[in-house]
Amino acid sequence: MSNYSSLSRVLSPFRVQTKFEENSLPARYTMAYYLVLGKVPAKEELDYVEFDSSQRVMILRNTIYEMKKNTLSSIDRSDLKLWKVDIPFDCENDKLKMLDNAFGTINIEKDLKGEKMLPGDEISKYLKNLPTSSIHILVQPPQPATTGKRQLDLDYCDEESGTRKKGKSTYPEESDEGRDNLMVISPDRLKSIVDFVRKHRVVFLRSPPSSGKSTVGQTLRDFFESLSDGVYINLAGMCGKDEIYNSNKFDNYWKKMIGRSWTEISECKEEIYVIIDEIQVIYGNGAPFFWGSLKTILSSESNTRDIHIVLLGVYHPNVETISTPLDLHYTLSLSVLLLTWEEFSQLVTKFIQRHVTLGSMNFIIPDPVRRALYNLTAGHVGLCRFVLRVLRDQFRENGKTVEMLQYLASTLLFNGMIGCARAFYWTRDWKVNKPEAEFIRSKLLQPNTPFSGSLLDPVIKKFIKMGLITTINTNDERLTFSAPIMRSVLSNYLFKAPLNVNQSPSSTFDEFLLRTIERMSSSTLKESLGKGSYLYERTWQMEWFRTAKTVIPENASVSSDVGGSFGSVGFLDFYVDNGHCWGVELIREGEKLKEHAKRFESDGIYAEIPLKQWAILDFRRNTKQVIMPKKNFWYVLYSDDYKTVIIKRKDCDDIKLNL
Repeated sequence: MSNYSSLSRVLSPFRVQTKFEENSLPARYTMAYYLVLGKVPAKEELDYVEFDSSQRVMILRNTIYEMKKNTLSSIDRSDLKLWKVDIPFDCENDKLKMLDNAFGTINIEKDLKGEKMLPGDEISKYLKNLPTSSIHILVQPPQPATTGKRQLDLDYCDEESGTRKKGKSTYPEESDEGRDNLMVISPDRLKSIVDFVRKHRVVFLRSPPSSGKSTVGQTLRDFFESLSDGVYINLAGMCGKDEIYNSNKFDNYWKKMIGRSWTEISECKEEIYVIIDEIQVIYGNGAPFFWGSLKTILSSESNTRDIHIVLLGVYHPNVETISTPLDLHYTLSLSVLLLTWEEFSQLVTKFIQRHVTLGSMNFIIPDPVRRALYNLTAGHVGLCRFVLRVLRDQFRENGKTVEMLQYLASTLLFNGMIGCARAFYWTRDWKVNKPEAEFIRSKLLQPNTPFSGSLLDPVIKKFIKMGLITTINTNDERLTFSAPIMRSVLSNYLFKAPLNVNQSPSSTFDEFLLRTIERMSSSTLKESLGKGSYLYERTWQMEWFRTAKTVIPENASVSSDVGGSFGSVGFLDFYVDNGHCWGVELIREGEKLKEHAKRFESDGIYAEIPLKQWAILDFRRNTKQVIMPKKNFWYVLYSDDYKTVIIKRKDCDDIKLNL
């Protein structure tokens, strides 16, 4: 019998017990008391449920729904929310009184110290070691519909009747392009975008590929359509065609796509919101009739028209050889598309729930993995979705937290992203030239972004088009990587082993470290002097990374700045995967030795990273002698010309190498 059928049998609401015996349950089963919020008096409406604590919250929710289906028959079971609480019922207390007298105004999280139980999580995350005389679960039905002022949400209802004004758009359950039913956008984030659009006639939202522009555009269309009139059109279908240059054919394209021509829409006297996707298709001299009418809309003569236009584009117009004929002052950027932590958590839960229904009953994403994934992507929705799908494919059946974290730090993931993720399409046939390599190296040497740069720089132009970097926001044109993971992917992509150096896999950690140092280039180091004739720490790191790729063990890979991959607040310089679990930190001139060593302690910032062996390489000038070598430290004393080094270690003989 399957686990699922066994669970169904045990949790069946029709199971009859003539005597309640808390100690009679099998070891893997647990019992909890629950109350449906609003059922009073609480002591009389209290009930209990038995469950397998290794299963998911959604199964517990569905079981309770079946047990209370006469009470809850008018709602969808997926609309039920479960909250973990601890409310004693064997004595009078304020929380119990609130359940009886003020259930309609209770804030469960604040007033009752409740913790929301996410459907995709294991039950054991919330319910274990339960007190014997307390309410453990509050079941919260959805709030009934009201006829008050319409709130900003995604259920677009008519303010008076409570029904949708127009037919609600339908979307696929899961899609690689445009909106689907996994889409998450909070009312607050949607409101901020809506308010900005309402305030201005023409708004330009630009961001890298696969960052969620189309999804937000379709969501805006649905919202405005429910209130007045909203349309969404994608211009990608006319790319390179006559429609770009012929006004009649341009209008015909609009009619074909949305049933109305651009001319009709631009002359509309009633309130209308127009979302135009892939606007870069008509940059420059494309569709002059469109830009002319847009100029009219922006002019003071057209203030009587209530038309609002949102342009969605991939590239910054200032980096195009051909750009928009109009100066567009009111802009939005990638920052409004990034998921907040709360939105990301909702996305993960919805994703897990969907794939459980598709047969992946044991697929989970533990909290440390969620935090690590969010750190890597910074909420970039395209990257989040891609990595979620990869994790599902790799760990369908009970993936272990450590294994999943190791995968997030591996080149297996990075190579998969380069090969398949739309956000990395630009790397597939990319041959890095010298100016590009110098630019990337210089930015990787900088510990933090954002950074400054001219939008007229050919390299910056290209990288913005590629989606590698983007501007900070609407009022700040400093540059930043589109997501933190871009840095790691670029490191692996750029610093490949040179063709004239043979691959020579190492078998032990000590051998690996020794040979990475041995293969460092004295000429490269000499040409990279930093402040005060000392090399920057990042310079040592990049040169070491280059050589490390030539001597890593077979079937392993070395990754840089991987702390975030494990949910760590610190960023370990280098990590070797595939079961080796080696960690390497580089410092220079003996700086902050104790601080770096402390990071590896049980309570240090690298504690989340599963390391079997680790070392700190201290590159220092040979005039700075080592008095008392410490365990796990490799002191690399280099000559003035960087041609020779002496390696000192605790309880080991010195080693002299010629670079």
